[in-house]
Amino acid sequence: MFWKLVLTLFLTGALAVVQNEPLPSLRMQQRIQSEWVHTRTNDIIPSLLTQHKVDMWILSMREYNEDPVFWGLVTRATTFAARRRTVFVFSNKGGEFRQWRFIDNTDQVWADLVKVLYEVDPLTIAVDIDASGNNFADGLHTGESERLLKSLPWAYWIRIQRVPLLATQFLATRPEGMLDMYKRIMGTAHAIIREGISGSVITPGTTTTEDLQWWFRDRIQSLNMTTWFHPSVDVQRFDPISGKVITFVNEDVTIEKGDLIWTDFGVTFMGLNTDTQHNGYILRDGETEAPEGLRNGLTRHSNLMQDILMREINTNLTGNEVLKIARAEMTALNINGTIYCHPIGDYGHAAGSLIGMTNLQDGVPVLGDIPIFPHMWFSIELQANVPVPEWNAQQVNFRQEEDMYLDADGVPRWVVGRQSELHLVGAAGQIEQHVQVQEAGKQVGAAQILFQE
Repeated sequence: MFWKLVLTLFLTGALAVVQNEPLPSLRMQQRIQSEWVHTRTNDIIPSLLTQHKVDMWILSMREYNEDPVFWGLVTRATTFAARRRTVFVFSNKGGEFRQWRFIDNTDQVWADLVKVLYEVDPLTIAVDIDASGNNFADGLHTGESERLLKSLPWAYWIRIQRVPLLATQFLATRPEGMLDMYKRIMGTAHAIIREGISGSVITPGTTTTEDLQWWFRDRIQSLNMTTWFHPSVDVQRFDPISGKVITFVNEDVTIEKGDLIWTDFGVTFMGLNTDTQHNGYILRDGETEAPEGLRNGLTRHSNLMQDILMREINTNLTGNEVLKIARAEMTALNINGTIYCHPIGDYGHAAGSLIGMTNLQDGVPVLGDIPIFPHMWFSIELQANVPVPEWNAQQVNFRQEEDMYLDADGVPRWVVGRQSELHLVGAAGQIEQHVQVQEAGKQVGAAQILFQE
C-alpha cells in the first residue's frame, strides 16, 4: 500500500515530512465538528448540569465579544462569530434536558428568554460570571450582564448563581472522537519540527534563528493550518574562551556547529491547538552524536521530570496537589527544574487546572486549586537545569513540552509520544528524529500515526 512506501521512505530519512495533506477537507471538517458539538450539547452539558446541581444555564453574548464557551458550542468550519446577540439556554430541570438558541438584534430575544423561564421555572440559573481569576468562567461581560438582568423578572434574580466550574469543566472535557483528530494534528506538528531541525532546513553558519521561525510559519501555512503563537527558536552555546554558556533568547542569531537549539512550536487546526518544545544539537565536524552531558540532560533530567508528572497526574487531585507531589519527588532525586503545565485543547492555554507557573512553584492561586477532570488534555511543560561536564560543568537549560491526555480509565498517555533523544543536524545518513510513540501498550514510529489510514 502507498502509505507503507511513504513510511519506509520516512524512516530511512528519504522523506522529511508528510507530502500529501493527511487532514480532512473543509466539508469533512464541518461534519466532524458537528459530531463534537452534538456530543457536547446533548451528552456533556446535561451531565454537568446534573453534577453541579444546576437547572438552567444561560449564556448571552454579542458579535466579537463571545463567551469562551461559545467556541465549544459551534462548528468553527462555518461559524466565525456570534452574529448580533446570541443567547444559549440549556435546561435540565427534573432530568429533562432541553436547549434553545436565540439570535436577534431586537428586544424580542429577551421576550423569548422570559417565555422559556416561565415555562421551565428553574430553581437555579447559572451564568458565567467569576471575579476570582478563572477567565473561562467569566464570559458574561458587564454590559451584557446588565442587559440580561434588566430583562429578567425580579423573582428569578435571586435564583442566579455563579458556578465557575461549569464552564471550565465543559471546555476541559473532550468529546469522544476528538482525540483521533488531535493525534493526526499532533503527529503533523512533530513531523514539521523534525523537518525544521534538520540539515534540509538548517545550514550552520548561515541559517539564523529568525530564518527558522519563519520557515516554521511558512510550513504550517503550506499545510493549510495556522498557529496560535509565533514559534520561538533559542540557542545555547558554549564559549571555550570564557568557559561559559552563552544563551540567546528572543534574539536573531546565526546557528553554528556545536549549538544546542530549542523551539517552542504549536499548530491550530479545526479549533484544536498543539504545544511542543523540542531540543536539537548541531554536530561539529567529526561528531556523530551530541556530547554525553547534553544527552543526559534530556534523558536523565527533563525526561525524568516528565515521567514524574505523567505518573502523578490523576483526577483525584488538583493541579497544586500534583505540583507539590512532583516537586517533592524532584527534590528526592536531586533534580533542579521548574514545572509549568497547562491544559490544552480548544485554546492553547485552555480551561482547567494549572500545574505550576514559571514564577509560582509553590502553588497557583485559584487556577491551581481546580480539580483535574476526566478526559482532560495537558501540555506537560517544564525545564531542567543541568551542569554539563563537556561545557565546563556550566548550567544548561533543557526545556521540553509534550501533549498528553487522560484516557477513559484516567491513565495519562502521550498523544503521539515524547522526545527522548536530541534532534541532530549534520549527521550524514543518520535519522535525525528519535521520537517514540507509545500507544495501546506498544511502540510504533511517529510516522505511522501520520500516514496510516
